[in-house]
Amino acid sequence: MNRLILALALFGIALGANAALLMRAGPAHAPQLGTARVELGRITLAVPQALIREKVQFAGGRLDRLDLAVGIQDFAPLPQPSAEDPFRPMPERLTLILTASRGEPVAAELFHTVYARFLARETWSNPGGLVMRRFRQGTPYEDRELYLGVGGRRPFVALCPLDAHREMEPCLTRIRLGDLDAELRFNARHLPEWRRILQETSLLVESLPVTGG
Repeated sequence: MNRLILALALFGIALGANAALLMRAGPAHAPQLGTARVELGRITLAVPQALIREKVQFAGGRLDRLDLAVGIQDFAPLPQPSAEDPFRPMPERLTLILTASRGEPVAAELFHTVYARFLARETWSNPGGLVMRRFRQGTPYEDRELYLGVGGRRPFVALCPLDAHREMEPCLTRIRLGDLDAELRFNARHLPEWRRILQETSLLVESLPVTGG
């Protein structure tokens, strides 16, 4: 009898400990609703924490780079993990890395100064008005494809992995937005939406209150 009482007592203690852990874990899954004041070079941004990808950047301050992530379809903050529904599908993301512009070439400039010398002659038309170019074998970019688009507010130039690696590696493009450089990373299946992606990225950055330092 005493053993049964002791076992029930230990079981109750274990349940209480698990409940306490769940209650403590709850805030970690709550949306980040505050705003971080981030300094990139001479630019100060007021950034919703819900957009910040790296937790170490939640406190803001002077940073070398700011890592943001949004749903690529609506550019809304990504939902936080949920203990109630841990296996729910997450929306596909666009990762956006912002840095203070220091004059490094962006993708459209690299096309003329670097990429063009390694391209093969063939071109292929793609959905969304894009042109795809491959690189010659034996060049530094032989495992990539180049996608070119014109007709938006700025030229679009993206490096993407070859087909076999597209689910593991993102496409990359780098654009300049005022005094900031933005590196965009996204899955190749969204290439036909390049005009919308560029426009939404510009609007997102413009929506952050900006002041000169």
